[in-house]
Amino acid sequence: MNLRPPILTILLFVTCATIACPTYAQGPKTPITAADLDAVAQRSIAQYRVVGASVLVARGGRIILHKGYGFADLGLEAPAKDETVYHVVGPMLPFTGIAVLQQVERGKLSLDDDISKFIPEFPMQGHRVSVRQLLNHTSGIVDYHYLGDPIEATSRQPKALDEVMALYAGKNWVNEPGKKWDWSISGFQLLVTIVERVTSQSFPDYVQQNIFVPAGVKSTMYCDDFTLVHGLSHAYRKFGKSYVVAHENDMAYNSDLRFCSTVGDLYQLWRAIQEKKLIRPETFKMMTTAESAAAQMSPTDPKAQYGFAMILNHEDDHRRIGQHGSLLGYSGSLYDFPEDQLTIIVLTNTEDQNAYAITRALARAALGLPALSSPTPVPERTLSDQPVTAAERNQLAGTFVLKLDRLSPGLHDSFAQYRRTFRVFDENGRLMIEALGEGPERLLKQDDGSFSIRSSPADHITFTLQNGRVAAIKMDPSGFGVPLSGERVGDGDPRTFHQQLR
Repeated sequence: MNLRPPILTILLFVTCATIACPTYAQGPKTPITAADLDAVAQRSIAQYRVVGASVLVARGGRIILHKGYGFADLGLEAPAKDETVYHVVGPMLPFTGIAVLQQVERGKLSLDDDISKFIPEFPMQGHRVSVRQLLNHTSGIVDYHYLGDPIEATSRQPKALDEVMALYAGKNWVNEPGKKWDWSISGFQLLVTIVERVTSQSFPDYVQQNIFVPAGVKSTMYCDDFTLVHGLSHAYRKFGKSYVVAHENDMAYNSDLRFCSTVGDLYQLWRAIQEKKLIRPETFKMMTTAESAAAQMSPTDPKAQYGFAMILNHEDDHRRIGQHGSLLGYSGSLYDFPEDQLTIIVLTNTEDQNAYAITRALARAALGLPALSSPTPVPERTLSDQPVTAAERNQLAGTFVLKLDRLSPGLHDSFAQYRRTFRVFDENGRLMIEALGEGPERLLKQDDGSFSIRSSPADHITFTLQNGRVAAIKMDPSGFGVPLSGERVGDGDPRTFHQQLR
């Protein structure tokens, strides 16, 4: 079980528009070779503790580096190859935008249509939201994957599209529509629904016929519980100094997060855009142009913008467009530098935004820019395992609903509604902690009286007692992360614990 706040576990987008950028370390600006790029990839993959990755770097239409690193399957020690298949999180999202814009080109919908025209059952709560605002993330609709329990507690449970919508329908708006840019994966779920309703096709069928076939890709497919995907790598998350299999189910999320592909196919899909096979040039120009509130993603970086289903950002003065993300134990990144004729695609089978970090390292090397400095490692913490008496186990037991202690500038507005349920209980003489929907893990008592767990040894877990009984709990990560805290809402028995989702 990973008890770290969701900013480390399911965060889809972490860019310099949302967190502080790393500082630069000076480096040479000599011409880059394929061997140099290979060395950069190897160094970055080791630095970010990636199990397996596939990398493609192309310049001027010529592929310079196309290689696999590490393992596609740790248990079998099967190596990752240049065309290993991964669940794609991030780089496929612009193609959701393309599916919508194809319907605009064909006259089936308008960017300024009110979404209630297509999804009348969605509770608008007095707001008007356009298709345009879904595409550029200015709708103000809360992001369901930052809500906590609704998705994190059910991330292994397959859902139909209306069940995904039910995760956020009726929740508080985070902003007035059109007033502010703020990432929301919920908008993609609504866009998928709109495409299905105006085309009378399932989203996978539509994308196959109108995007994959015209692009000529062979290894990209809809991958769900009913599909056997040959060559698919296993997904992993970090567990202390080691790794465990990630068990999230892609069918727990919206349909456009249920695709698998390779770096070669993603490059071919991107080339299909450039070769005008998918949308008109004027449509793509509109897709890569920021407007209204999306013209400023970050108050500290005026160059960070958002188009339609695509990030518009930069490496120093080099413009880049694309998308990155991490979910399901996978990480993906696709960025194109139009003026430099440079395209970099990275897919990995390890949680966190490592694919994006590797992409940036490769881009800066290819562009002759100074390398980014390495992130400061979290100091290793040796855990104690002090005895916990029966009286203590009884005293600390309970169910707790935690929320963020603060909403820092690095977090999206949806996190204000984040809630996560935990229980602490005695399991046959062991003090255990369990997050709703995840496996239990033993609490280890430390010398200072706090507790920790082996999956996240840097975290400090403390309890507040009142009248000899636990009243609240706090989880405080000593490294990168945001503290969670919450009050006891009942006993630690299964019935009390599971009723929090009802």
